[in-house]
Amino acid sequence: MIRLALALTLVFVSPVYTVAATPDAATQVNWNLTPAQIAATCKTAIAQTQTRLNALLAARGRRTFSNTVRPLENLTADLNDETVAQQFLFNVATDPDVQQASLNCNNDESSFFTDLTASPQLYAALSAAVRSNTVRDVYQRQLTAIWQDTLKRSGAALSTARRLEFVRLSKELTDLQNSFAQNLGNDAATILITPAQAAVLPSDFTANLKPASGGGLVMPVNESTVTPFLQNERDEAARQAYYLAYNNRQAATNTQLLERAIAIRDRLAHLLGYETWAAYQLSNRTAKTPERVETFLSGLDKTLLPKARTDILTLTALKATDTGNPAAVLQPWDYTYYDNMLHKTQYAVDQNQIRQYFPIQHTIDAVLDIYHHLLGVDFKPVVPANAWNADVIEYSVSDSATGRFIGTTYFDLYPRPHKYGHFASFPILPVRRLPNGTYRPPFAAVVGNWPRPAGAQPGLLSHDEVVTFFHEFGHNMAALLATAPYETLSNGFVWDFVEAPSQMLENFVWQPSILKQISSNWQTGQRLPDDLIDSLIKSRYVDYAYATTRQIMYSQIDMTYHTSGPHVDTTSVWDRLASELTPMPAVPETHPQASFGHLMGGYDAGYYGYLWSKVYAQDMFTAFLQGGLENPAVGTRYRQDILQPARTYDPDVEVQRFLGRPMNPNAFYAEFNTPVPSPSSKP
Repeated sequence: MIRLALALTLVFVSPVYTVAATPDAATQVNWNLTPAQIAATCKTAIAQTQTRLNALLAARGRRTFSNTVRPLENLTADLNDETVAQQFLFNVATDPDVQQASLNCNNDESSFFTDLTASPQLYAALSAAVRSNTVRDVYQRQLTAIWQDTLKRSGAALSTARRLEFVRLSKELTDLQNSFAQNLGNDAATILITPAQAAVLPSDFTANLKPASGGGLVMPVNESTVTPFLQNERDEAARQAYYLAYNNRQAATNTQLLERAIAIRDRLAHLLGYETWAAYQLSNRTAKTPERVETFLSGLDKTLLPKARTDILTLTALKATDTGNPAAVLQPWDYTYYDNMLHKTQYAVDQNQIRQYFPIQHTIDAVLDIYHHLLGVDFKPVVPANAWNADVIEYSVSDSATGRFIGTTYFDLYPRPHKYGHFASFPILPVRRLPNGTYRPPFAAVVGNWPRPAGAQPGLLSHDEVVTFFHEFGHNMAALLATAPYETLSNGFVWDFVEAPSQMLENFVWQPSILKQISSNWQTGQRLPDDLIDSLIKSRYVDYAYATTRQIMYSQIDMTYHTSGPHVDTTSVWDRLASELTPMPAVPETHPQASFGHLMGGYDAGYYGYLWSKVYAQDMFTAFLQGGLENPAVGTRYRQDILQPARTYDPDVEVQRFLGRPMNPNAFYAEFNTPVPSPSSKP
């Protein structure tokens, strides 16, 4: 998952930053800001930007790219540069006052951008610049088109009354989304487990748990514990208690925030002339319409549902054998446990055994080495790290061929109170050419929540966690290796393609040669044995049909929320679609939508993008299968054709350049052993 700015939801805006003290050198940021400093510097930066914007709007004479579009890009990028820490600290600060001050800055800056992009005067100035025929190269044309489209989609062309309503509701929506994220970040749900329930869990997993006052242990219920707990906890009552707590995090408060957000989005869409929020969101993406997405999802689900039912029947039989109860029913809290048991018993894949081969620091070093060979970049540790917390590790990134410094990557990988609770890449500082022509280096961060090391034993990763890290670091590389001269263009891709480059890279961690290369037993140093590698690869598609129907369900829930008008009972929609689209019904009295951060973090009417972009990802990977996994020639093409141009071109254009042919979905559907559908139902 790529995580953009918390408050800024417009397509061109990214988190905000600090300009490098020396051009072409590492960007320096003061992360140790007090709440008062955050408030004062954020207020000053916004005021100065407003003054520059007023001057731009007051200018007289012929509007051109040079006196309108470029200054607009620069003043907004400068504001981003000047408030990087003020904005980003919301996600990683441990001090609640710092976090709140950062949240306030997010809200204030988002409010400023909402007003800016809804300005009819600015829209008129941009339109005049377009008519001037002074927009020259491909970068200028794309930059101008994005800005003009952004203002139109932000209400700048509406009548006064409708525009004011649009602005007011947009600001309220930002506040709702930020509150939703803050509630999850501050959530402290726990359950109590007995000594017997704790005894079956991995010792390194329980080593950092706090004792309960009446005996037993306090188990935090969050992203860092959910998989290891549900995979390993033998006691069904404990699994059920954890599952219920996990799927009721912030249930009352966040459900209300989500449903209000859905109502606001629906009204915003109608103000702009769209029937639904989904129609509005998809109109400038590769999918174009909700109908095309729903055809894609329903066709895939119809094909996979029989296989998914077989997956669940297999696990149900396993539970019956394990419990001695022939009438056993597989419950949602059982799935992860018996899926893990199936991998261990029938495929000889024991995740706890595999974890011994992936100590955290070795895995990081090995993954960096893969990217070094693949993309032609070097990584050098920065010690001490200039970062926001002592946990964070920092690397400088340079081009292998020329030695040119490129940028900085951070890894913030362990849970802390109030910290962002999932695992994501933050493209904090996009690439940019400054007005004087010098290169302003970017930086990006992977923020995650791996279990902390226990005593002398290093932190150990499951293969799934390695895949996730490989994916998220792929987002970091996309952020660092973009070369478009404008921040707006270098900041990622069209939304339903944004996951494709990283999804493509996940495939590497399923290749025997790569698994050998990145594994090392933390005690012996031995590589992952051939038999374990063979078993792991054979197990890749075990329960894959069921897992994919879950992704289809999430995508369809999102689309239904955003195509059903302003009044949506999010719980009943979730319960209905879980039963229709997967073999496993929802659990009554749970509210998983309250912790489904994607819906309030930029993936609203966009979660389908994970499956949609995977069609592109699997086709792109065929180039590496044919040309060599670490063939620098293929990696260079990938870097030049996909990563460097970023948003400069349409994804179909970039993919065709890379592959030497138009994209086709054969590789994606081959994973399911299904025929390629009709052209109307595929990307």
